[in-house]
Amino acid sequence: MPSDVAESERGVGAWARRWWRPLLAELVSTALLVLLGIAALLPVGGAEAPLTHPALAFGFVVLANAEIFGPTSGAHMNPAVSLAALVAGQLPAAAAAGYALAQLAGALLGFGALRAMTPQAAGEGATHPAVSWAAAVAVEATLTGVLAMVCCALWSAHDASRPDRTASLKVGLTVAGLIYSGGHLTGASLNPARSFAPALFQGLTADHWVYWAGPLGGAALGALLHRALLARSAPRPAAHHIARPDEALPLNDKPEP
Repeated sequence: MPSDVAESERGVGAWARRWWRPLLAELVSTALLVLLGIAALLPVGGAEAPLTHPALAFGFVVLANAEIFGPTSGAHMNPAVSLAALVAGQLPAAAAAGYALAQLAGALLGFGALRAMTPQAAGEGATHPAVSWAAAVAVEATLTGVLAMVCCALWSAHDASRPDRTASLKVGLTVAGLIYSGGHLTGASLNPARSFAPALFQGLTADHWVYWAGPLGGAALGALLHRALLARSAPRPAAHHIARPDEALPLNDKPEP
């Protein structure tokens, strides 16, 4: 859908009219990600849920949200992905900050809804490293860096005339695979908002900083690496173009409106 705000308009009001739909999409999509993803961590018959449950749940929810919300906001659902989009030139700084705030609010709404529906979820969802803090930061940075490079590759290769209809599947499977890889080491958060919500409800712990430093650092490094060494010119008519909300390149590519 075309933007209803003229490019020449300035000010907070114009910015809000231009970005409120993407911000709302980020809030709702992140709430669903946290609600449905952490629900897969609930004990099964009194036993801890196997890693397969959250890996596939988060992966498939990412896929679904990318299809639903991608055309509106890009369906980042993750401050680390929004940071990667900023570094890659896909998102303006003010919008990236707005995305992050919407994602944090959405994560809190999602986890709050899960606790309201299933009180036994009160102690679930928190991420804690099973390795040293230094190793945990390295694991989270590596996992999130890979995710960021996958997103950057999709953004770089996007061709509006021939959109990649499988992009959401690629990202969803990437998320599932990364959770399989790092889940036993750190919980494989890859997402500060996903870790922040249960941590805030349950009491922030001394190791919570790991789930900010690792994902944000890894996303920034991954995006910088891709931009410096791997990026190819996107097949678009205008260079150095910052997408409007309606053009925001999602985790799943979309056709032009």
